[in-house]
Amino acid sequence: MHATLPPPVDAPAGARLLYRSENALVYERRFYSDDPLAAQEFESDTDWAEFVLSLRPPDAEHLVCPRTLRSDVRYLHHHLVARLSPECLRRWLAPDGARVLPELQPFVRGDAPFPRTLYLLVDNPLLHGVVEALLMPPPVGSLRLFYEGKLRELVAFLCFAEPEVVAAQDDARLRDALEYLQQHLSDPHALQKVSERLCVSPRQCQRLFRVAMGCSPSEYLTELRMRRAATLLVSTNLSVSEIALEVGYLSLSHFSRVFRERFGKTPRAFRAAPSLSVEELSLK
Repeated sequence: MHATLPPPVDAPAGARLLYRSENALVYERRFYSDDPLAAQEFESDTDWAEFVLSLRPPDAEHLVCPRTLRSDVRYLHHHLVARLSPECLRRWLAPDGARVLPELQPFVRGDAPFPRTLYLLVDNPLLHGVVEALLMPPPVGSLRLFYEGKLRELVAFLCFAEPEVVAAQDDARLRDALEYLQQHLSDPHALQKVSERLCVSPRQCQRLFRVAMGCSPSEYLTELRMRRAATLLVSTNLSVSEIALEVGYLSLSHFSRVFRERFGKTPRAFRAAPSLSVEELSLK
């Protein structure tokens, strides 16, 4: 087993130290980069387990690979970084080792080191509260106990598989979520809001839809959008651009590509020779 290495006395230059103990180091950092997906500009120089939580989502327009980087654009990155000694983390995980994520099982057994740095987006609504508390702790008598408790919560979210979600087809919450999606096709944040309406994390929402609908939330929303677009093409005189906006697509080329993948025709070709009727396009 590795000898315990002490954490740095302070957070890296330009970062804000939040908490330091013999087993943990927590700090916040902001920096600019020409890469919208840059995880960090600082290399970890310890053998400690490091969790890097991105508090800003990456730029959706630059997710294609290879990314086209522009020298005139600088992207702000905002991270919460938590470092834990391997011994401390293993001690926290071991009692529930059977439920630890598969990729961390060798670490828990002592067969392999921790994968050093885990870079994650804060996309779980329940995790938001933990992160906010770490960034702005309330006035408490013992910050040591407070931060240790919050770090344990953080590990509980990040290192374990979430409980399985089993939903019935007639679950009232699910029906509410499906109706919400149908009524908000143009909302770019519809999927995030559906998780919130169901009171589950995005990962649990994925499982719920898989069990009840046989597809992911994004696949279901895409199907709704394509059916609505096809209906508008055959029943209105709206332009293709107007229809694309109506169903939530800001890019006409993206809309046309997805439509062709779904119906085997471009929107204009479908309008000229519909392969399905309005009745057939209605959601069963």
